[in-house]
Amino acid sequence: MLAQNKGWYGGDNEGSAGEGFSRFLAAQFLIANGLGVTEPGFALANSWMTTSREDFVNNVDPGDNKIDKKTGCAILFIYYLNVQLGFSINELVSAASKNLSGVYKNLTGDLSDPFPYFKSLLDDAFPGTTSIPGSNPDNPYPLGSLSFVMNKSTFGKDEVQDVLSPLQNGTFPKAFWLTIDGFNTRVLAAPLLTGPSLSGAALNFPGISITLNPSGAEFEFGVLADVPQRVRLPFDIKFSPSSLGGFPAKNTAPFELELDASMIIAGKPYSASTLLEFTAGADPYFTNVDPAQHNVFYMSQDLRVFTATPALNNIPVAGGPLFLSDSVSGAYSYIQQLISYLNVNYTDPTGVDLFSSVLPGQTEAYTGSSSVTPTTVTTSDSKNGGGGRLTTVSNYNFALARVRLRGGTGEQANDVRTFFRLWSTQTADTDYQTGSTYPSHLDSNGLPDWPLPVADGHTIPFFATSNNPNLSDPNNPEYGTNGVNNRTVTVTVGDSCWAYFGCFLNIYDPANTVNGAPVQSLLTGTHHCIVAQIAYDDAPIINANGITESPENSDKLAQRNLEVTLSSNPGSADTHRIPQTFDLRPSLPLVEGQGDLSNYPDELVIDWGNTPQGSTASIYWPQVNVPQLLLLASRLYGTHQLTAADNHTIHCKVGRGVTYVPLPPDSGQNFAGLLTVDLPKTVSKGEEFNIVLQRISTRRQVIILRSATETKKESSPEVEKNTPASRKTSRKRSHSTESGPIPAPETPERETNRTMRNWRYVVGTFQVRIPVSTEEAMLWPEENTLAIFKWRLQLMSHSNRWHPVLQRYVDYLSARVAGLGGHPSQVLPSPTGMPAPSLLRKEFTGKVCEVIYDCFGDLEGFVLCTCEEDRHLFRTRERAIGEIALRALKDRLLLTVYAKQQDLHTVCSIVIKG
Repeated sequence: MLAQNKGWYGGDNEGSAGEGFSRFLAAQFLIANGLGVTEPGFALANSWMTTSREDFVNNVDPGDNKIDKKTGCAILFIYYLNVQLGFSINELVSAASKNLSGVYKNLTGDLSDPFPYFKSLLDDAFPGTTSIPGSNPDNPYPLGSLSFVMNKSTFGKDEVQDVLSPLQNGTFPKAFWLTIDGFNTRVLAAPLLTGPSLSGAALNFPGISITLNPSGAEFEFGVLADVPQRVRLPFDIKFSPSSLGGFPAKNTAPFELELDASMIIAGKPYSASTLLEFTAGADPYFTNVDPAQHNVFYMSQDLRVFTATPALNNIPVAGGPLFLSDSVSGAYSYIQQLISYLNVNYTDPTGVDLFSSVLPGQTEAYTGSSSVTPTTVTTSDSKNGGGGRLTTVSNYNFALARVRLRGGTGEQANDVRTFFRLWSTQTADTDYQTGSTYPSHLDSNGLPDWPLPVADGHTIPFFATSNNPNLSDPNNPEYGTNGVNNRTVTVTVGDSCWAYFGCFLNIYDPANTVNGAPVQSLLTGTHHCIVAQIAYDDAPIINANGITESPENSDKLAQRNLEVTLSSNPGSADTHRIPQTFDLRPSLPLVEGQGDLSNYPDELVIDWGNTPQGSTASIYWPQVNVPQLLLLASRLYGTHQLTAADNHTIHCKVGRGVTYVPLPPDSGQNFAGLLTVDLPKTVSKGEEFNIVLQRISTRRQVIILRSATETKKESSPEVEKNTPASRKTSRKRSHSTESGPIPAPETPERETNRTMRNWRYVVGTFQVRIPVSTEEAMLWPEENTLAIFKWRLQLMSHSNRWHPVLQRYVDYLSARVAGLGGHPSQVLPSPTGMPAPSLLRKEFTGKVCEVIYDCFGDLEGFVLCTCEEDRHLFRTRERAIGEIALRALKDRLLLTVYAKQQDLHTVCSIVIKG
C-alpha cells in the first residue's frame, strides 16, 4: 500500500483507513486458510458502534493506526464495500483514495456521499450504541431488507367476478411489489434471476395464482450496476372461476390470509409477510380496474366525467334527455333527468356499456375535470350556417358513477347513496381520512349522512340538485327519501344490475360558495382528482388493520385522477416546461428503532415512464426545508439524484427508472407543491409522455417480530378477526392510520434473521399526461388558463399556503404564453378566461393588390387594399396562403383577413367572399 501511494497508506503509518484495510485483509487470510475470522482482541468495529458513530468515512485520520472508533468505522465500511456491494479485494486495492468516500466513488462512479446510508443500515440493525455480536463483529453484513408494498390487498367476491371477464382474465396487475433495499444490481443479479419464493396460506385460496408481472424488475438507476439502489418486483394476482367459492358467505365477516416471500441475497435469507383480505359479496360496489385504461385503479371504469355544451349540442348523451336551458339551473335539471334516464335504460350489465360507447370517449373526457375550460370557441350562428365570427359558449361539467350489485333475482340494497368530492388540484392523498379529506355529517350510529367540505376547501362536495341543498331535511331531493342520489338497487334480471348516480360540477358559478368563498377561487390546479363514495350503512368504509382504505383498495371508492398539460413543438424552452400543482400532507411522526418500517417516512414515488431521458424535473415546496429533506433522502437511499435548487425547491434529472422523494414529518398543514418537468426541444407533435406519481405509507400498527426460525402453524392459516356484533362493525380493527403515531412497544432483542411482519401500501396515485402539440393549438387555451389563475391569485391571501406556489405557477404560465407568441401582460385576470379569439383579432376586408416575393422567388407576403383606400401588408411564408393570394389577385376576389391585435401583419385566418 505504501508503494502504491494512492491513499491506502497515510502519513507516518497506515492511517485509520489503511489500518482498517490491513485488518480486513488479515481476516481474509485467516478465513482462506481455515484459521478463523479474526484474531482475539483484534476486532475493531465495536470501538465505533458503541460511540455516537461519527463520520470517519469522509474524515480519515492519516496518523491513526490504533484500535479505536476511527479504525472501527473504517473496517465496517470496507466490509460494506466487499460484502454488501460485492467488490473484490483486488477492486478495493485498485480504488485507493485519500478517504474512504473516495474509494466508494472510484468503485461505483457515484459522486454522492456514501456515509449517511452506510450508517443508517447499521443504525437500523443495531440502534443507539448497540454493539455487533458474533464471531466476527467487524462483518455484520449483508444488512438489506425485503418488504411488501401493497397496491391492492382487499378483494371482494363481486369485483373479482367482474374481473373474470375475457378482457381482464381475472387479473389484478401490479397488485403489490416486493421491494429490495440495500444492494446494487451486481449483488442482486443472481437473486433476481432466481426470483423470490412465495408461500403462505394465501396461496391456498381456491383458484388464485400470484406471478411476477411481465414488465419485470423496476430500478431507480437502471444499468448502474454498482450503485446501491432500491429494486421493486411487481406481482399480479389472478383469480379463476373456482375462486368464487372461496370467499366468505353473504353477511359474514371478511377474513385474511398470510402471504410470505423469501429470497437469498449475498448468502443471507430475507423474508417478509403481508395479509390479503377477502370479503363477501352482495353489497353495492365499484369495479375500478379498467382494461381500456391499462387496468389502473386511479382511472375507474365506474366513474366518468364529461362536458356538455348545450349551445352546440342540446342532447349531450345520445338518446338521452334534452339540455333545455343553457344556464346553471338548466344544468342541475339536466343531470337529474339524465340520472333518471340511465336508471331506466342502462341497468342491465349484459346490454350496452354506456360508459364506453355512449358517453364522450376518454380523450374528450379530459376536460371534464378541468377548471380552466369554462367556454368553447365556436363560429357565431354556426347552427344556422351564418356568420363566421368566432365567439364563446358555456361549458358544463358533470360526473356520473355506476354502482353495481350482484345476487339472485330480487336481491336488493336499500338506501344506497353516492357522494361526489372534488380535490382542489391533483393529489395522491385520496385515502379515506374522515377527519381531513372525507368529512361527513354523521348519523346516530356514527355513519355518514352526507358529505361536508373541508375547512380550507381542498376537498369540496358537489350535488345533483343545487349548490347547497338542505341536507338536514329527511326528504331533501339529494339524499333523502326518493332523492336523486339515494336509490334502492334491485337485481331484476339475471344475477347483477347497474345503478347510476351523478352530480353537476358547478365550478364556474360565482354563486356557488364554500365556506364563504366562490368554488372557483378555491381551486389551485387545472385538472382535479374526483372521487365517488358509496355510502351504504350495511357495509360502511372502515379503516382497519393499520391501513386506510382508498380507491386503490376499496370497492366503495372510485377515482379519476388525470392531469393533461400540453408541450409545444418545436417552441421555446418555456413552452416545453410542464408545470403541475399538487397537494400532499406531511408524514406522521416517525418512530425510531422499532425495526418495523415505522422509522420510514411516507414517500412520493415518481415513475417517469417514457419521459425523455435528459429532461429535468423540480418540485417547489414552500413549506418544506429542502436541505433537511435531502439529509433524510441520503439516510434512506443508497444514492439519489435529488439536489437543492434553493431552500424550497428540489431538482433532479429524469432517467429510465423510478425516483423516490421522502415526505418530511410535520404536524402542520398540507404541503402545497408545484411539479415542473422541462422536456428537451427534440420532442415532436403527436408524441405523448406519461408520468405516474404514488404516495406510499407504512402500515401504522404495532407489529410483533418473530424469528425466521420460528415454526409456522400452517394448520391455522387464517388470521382471525374479531367476531362482529353486527354487519356495521364487521371490519373494525385497532390502530387505524388516523389514530396517530404507533405506540412504542418494548424494544425487542435483535436477531439477524427475522421476518418483517409489517408492510407498506399505496395511499393514492395520480398521472400527468403530456401530449406534444403546436403553438397555434396551445396559445388561446394557455391564455385562458393564465387569465383564470391571475384571478385566483388576485383573490388569495398572501398568508395562504398556496400563494407562493400560484405566484410561481402564474410566472411559468406567463412565460409559456410569451413563448407561444402571446402577450401575457395583456391577459387580464378573469374567472371566465379570455374572450374568444375573434375578439382579440382585427378584421380587414378588401382585394389583393400585390403578392410579394424575395430575390429567390420565395413568398414574403401580400398587400390588401380596402375600400377606404388603405393598403395593409401581411407577412407570410406559407405556400398555401400565397396560392390563395395569387388567385384572389387574378380573379379580383373579395377577402376578409383576420390578424392578431398584437401583430396586425400576421394572418390568423382568411375568409374568401363570393
